[in-house]
Amino acid sequence: MKPDGTLRYLYDVYLRRTGTSWQLRGIVCLGDPSDVVTTADVGEEVRKNWAVWVPPQRLSVQPANARTLVNLPTYFQSGQPQQMPEKTVHVFNFDVTVAAEGEWEWTFEPGVTKSFDTPGSSYTDSNPQVSYTYDTAGPRSVELNTSWHGRFRVGSFGPYDIAQPAVQGPGQIDLEVVESGPVLGR
Repeated sequence: MKPDGTLRYLYDVYLRRTGTSWQLRGIVCLGDPSDVVTTADVGEEVRKNWAVWVPPQRLSVQPANARTLVNLPTYFQSGQPQQMPEKTVHVFNFDVTVAAEGEWEWTFEPGVTKSFDTPGSSYTDSNPQVSYTYDTAGPRSVELNTSWHGRFRVGSFGPYDIAQPAVQGPGQIDLEVVESGPVLGR
């Protein structure tokens, strides 16, 4: 079906030689060639709309109270999966399956920006990657930009790359970096 709702028909073309079974040789569309919706058409429509399908940012920091100590690592998490779960959507009456992988760019303080291929880290990770150690006290505003690099399939055809990434952000989380000191307790 074309975007305007009119129908076009695709036919499977089979060939059979004497003594053999039928073999699929290709697909043909009967009608005006300018009326055919191409993979490029589907890809352009996916590119225009796919940013709404990626997981939203849900920033968090450890320690959870957003107060961290000078010279100890602070861990950051985007709240997103590393890969967007496959999502099937309808584009021009085709079932289109979209998937993506994320890339996270954290700005920990002015002049300190790092990119990661993991959405974040926590104290319990065996190999934490998304952390930063502050060497001076004071308030900080940490920013996150996420880029989703995607691809799509139309039925059994593809995958095809989506030309532009879906970009989110900047997300922001504020924290206070403090000096440790002696505390008397009971």
